[in-house]
Amino acid sequence: MPIDAKGTNPLVRLPEVLAIGFTGHRKVPDEAKSRQAIRDFLAQHKESHRGIVYGISSAASGGDQLFAESCIELEIPLRILLPRPAAEFRADFDEASWQRTVRIMENAISLEVTGRHESRSEQYYDCGIQTVAESQLLVALWDGQPARGAGGTQEMVSYARKTGHPIAWIHSETGVLQFLNKDALEQIESNSELEFLNQLPDVGPHMSIAAPAGSSRDLAQAWLDKTDENANRFAPQARRVASIPIVYTAAAAVMAGVAPEIPGAAPWLAISAVLGVVALALPAALRLHVRQARWARTRTAAEIARSVLVIWRTPRPYEVIGAEGAPWLSGILRSLNFLKMEDNHRAATPLSDFKQEYRRDRVAHQIEYFSRQAQKAERQERRYGALGWVCGVLATLVAVACLSGGLEWLANHGLSGRQWLAFTMSALFEVATMAGAFAAMKDCARRRRRYRELSLALRGWDTQLEALNTWNAVLLVVERIERALIVELFEWRSLVLVAASHKG
Repeated sequence: MPIDAKGTNPLVRLPEVLAIGFTGHRKVPDEAKSRQAIRDFLAQHKESHRGIVYGISSAASGGDQLFAESCIELEIPLRILLPRPAAEFRADFDEASWQRTVRIMENAISLEVTGRHESRSEQYYDCGIQTVAESQLLVALWDGQPARGAGGTQEMVSYARKTGHPIAWIHSETGVLQFLNKDALEQIESNSELEFLNQLPDVGPHMSIAAPAGSSRDLAQAWLDKTDENANRFAPQARRVASIPIVYTAAAAVMAGVAPEIPGAAPWLAISAVLGVVALALPAALRLHVRQARWARTRTAAEIARSVLVIWRTPRPYEVIGAEGAPWLSGILRSLNFLKMEDNHRAATPLSDFKQEYRRDRVAHQIEYFSRQAQKAERQERRYGALGWVCGVLATLVAVACLSGGLEWLANHGLSGRQWLAFTMSALFEVATMAGAFAAMKDCARRRRRYRELSLALRGWDTQLEALNTWNAVLLVVERIERALIVELFEWRSLVLVAASHKG
């Protein structure tokens, strides 16, 4: 039975996330006025946004501290980006100010050092750029004047304006709020793909652990199970329905070819016409393109969630693919990354355990999957090829026999099989054509080659993982593996959606 996302009231839903970043001066003329303006802005967005609001900022003296402390006061989750390792960053503070920053870092759900090898000025600049890049909305506590150093507030505002980020500009002297790139604010609430996936029915083995008492990882796992199970249910329908027009078209062609050879051809021609009309109407009547697209969308989301979960307990956010690489998945990626950040500070997996689990549960599984799929595609390719050749050769032999006197021979021996020979020849040619159509529809040759390439590449990466012994080196290989799997996923998704659009 078709599954329709409408009319359901699912409990397993990823939260819609709004990331508010911050840039501001270290020296603020009136801290009380600026603090109140920042706090009011954050409180208003926390109240009006239907999902989760979280903050992103550095933790320097001045504006960063005001923003971070406002987030903590309002119980808004906070991600801190440091331009330098904490021991070096400490040199920028007096003792009292540093203690404020320590309290901020202790209350953050995520802490990342963005600069390690650059010069000091580049470290601060890069930290500001990453803050803008991760934010959907940027709050700028700015006096409107040029930057006083590399990575200054004016430079961040200028970069955000040029890249189309919406900016809430709080004047650091007057406290007046105005918006820059205001038109971009409308795009923040656009999460149609996430809403479609959230509305899918709750199915899967982990539904019970997604209750409010469950962890962020429990919710992510339950959402993966839900999308995975729905994708499994969509897939057989999509494949089955896609084959029906091919069969009907072939049957219509056979009837049309044999009808003139049969006494009383009118009923046969009528049947042929009906089958042809049905073949043309079936894709629209059965909403074939909608089913194919729904399958591709759901399977893509499930595999992205799987990719996030397999590297859940690693020290840094999921960076295999960002919203710029898959804009339709931006809401899903932000939500899963937020849940990962929220949950990750609770427990860290030792590197040796992660390597063992990842190689066993992800790499070995994918090697086995792609090897199996390559063999399956090869078998299908051989079967369809053999069927096409056999039917084509037999149909040709029948045609040659008829043209070389075979019909006369049948008549001389008291046999009357003209119409059935015509039917047989036409049917054999159509079966051969159908075999080629099914081989193309199932993409046998490309899948065989691609799956073998991926299986071989995964074996090489697995050997590298076995030999590596630092988080950074391991994660570089892990991200390479996940990126290769996602490229294959997106290629498959593109093929399915293109085929669906043509059928639609």
